[in-house]
Amino acid sequence: MGKSGENFDEINAFFDLLSYKVNALSTENLPSNRKITPGLAEGKWQYPKDINAFDDDVSDMFEDYL
Repeated sequence: MGKSGENFDEINAFFDLLSYKVNALSTENLPSNRKITPGLAEGKWQYPKDINAFDDDVSDMFEDYL
């Protein structure tokens, strides 16, 4: 296969992955007794108080892309 055949195979694999994800995440595939509780993980992870301390530095580095 040439370059175009390789690209087709890669695109086809990507669509297969998307199809799998849609099926896996579909609410129809969830058990009927499964209840999704919003905020279930609240308070489970602790973040440093200065988690956003370097946001300005990072945005300055990537300003050409924003």
